[in-house]
Amino acid sequence: MRWLFSAVFLAFTLLVAAVQALSTSGTRLLVVLDEGTEKGSYSKFWEDLEARGYKLSFESPKNEKLSLFQHGARAYDHLILFPPRSKGLGPALTPKLLLQFLNNAGNILLTLSSNSPTPTAISSLLLELGINLPSDRTSLVVDHFNYDTISAADKHDVVLLPRPGPLRPDVKNYFGGKDTDIIAFPRGVGQILENTSPHLAPVLRAPDTAYAYNPKDEGDAVEDPFAVGQQLNLVSTMQARNSARFTVLGSVEMLEDTWFNANVKSPKRDSKQTTTSNRAFASEITSWTFLETGVLKVEKIEHFLKPTSSSTDKNPGNNSLIRQGDLNPKIYRVKNDVVSFCLIPISHIPQH
Repeated sequence: MRWLFSAVFLAFTLLVAAVQALSTSGTRLLVVLDEGTEKGSYSKFWEDLEARGYKLSFESPKNEKLSLFQHGARAYDHLILFPPRSKGLGPALTPKLLLQFLNNAGNILLTLSSNSPTPTAISSLLLELGINLPSDRTSLVVDHFNYDTISAADKHDVVLLPRPGPLRPDVKNYFGGKDTDIIAFPRGVGQILENTSPHLAPVLRAPDTAYAYNPKDEGDAVEDPFAVGQQLNLVSTMQARNSARFTVLGSVEMLEDTWFNANVKSPKRDSKQTTTSNRAFASEITSWTFLETGVLKVEKIEHFLKPTSSSTDKNPGNNSLIRQGDLNPKIYRVKNDVVSFCLIPISHIPQH
């Protein structure tokens, strides 16, 4: 018990930090996207991030000077990866370097698209984290009962979903929104999570009637889909032991300006045209990924000698440096065997 104060303080320091900005880990955000990507199509997404204090840097994966580290430290705090049109992300974004970025407490938002085959290196990285993608790398999530009749009347590849519910009744839901909210998931890629990993969690699951298939097999009957129903995760998350966060967003298209306030309509009877809540959901998923929400900070720390009935009278020398009951003394004696230590953490949920 002699070193109770030091041990508890050190352990808690590793888990929580005082919040000095919206994100507990910094505001340097690197966005990696191909030169051919229409950057202007995501202008509202960039505006929302900048409004929350992030300093955005845009780089092409082909940039030879691109590096996630500088002088052995992280050059950025957060990373957004857009689907590349080439077969890989280049030498600066290998699976080994991305894992190193996570191990150095960097946070990553990885976006996918059925229109861009997922590079083998990314599939391998996700597999190592316990996230499985379709082996054909071009699978598409469709739903013939929950789709947008305005934009996907034929292919049914714009899936409409309500806001996700909590994983368990005792777990806070940071993505719940309103009961009437609708999320549009256009032309996305589904994932399957390993059941054994406590670090993985689904955020947005596919409806029961959805499934993933290869569009190249469109002329044939889909007999063996990659996954069906709620086996399919559309948005998946991982929090590492060092609290670094990794999110897989199955549809990069849902971040486009078009889908931030699109008018959609379900094929269900008596359904009415409504506006998507993609913008709010994008803000919530990036807030969680970049350590704005779901983070604890220490609101109050108190420590003092554990009161005893006889310590002051019988052994006054033992407390010569501090008096019984002194709050937050600056120094303790080695002979002070027991210290009472109190931490009052609160959940850090900034108001945007």
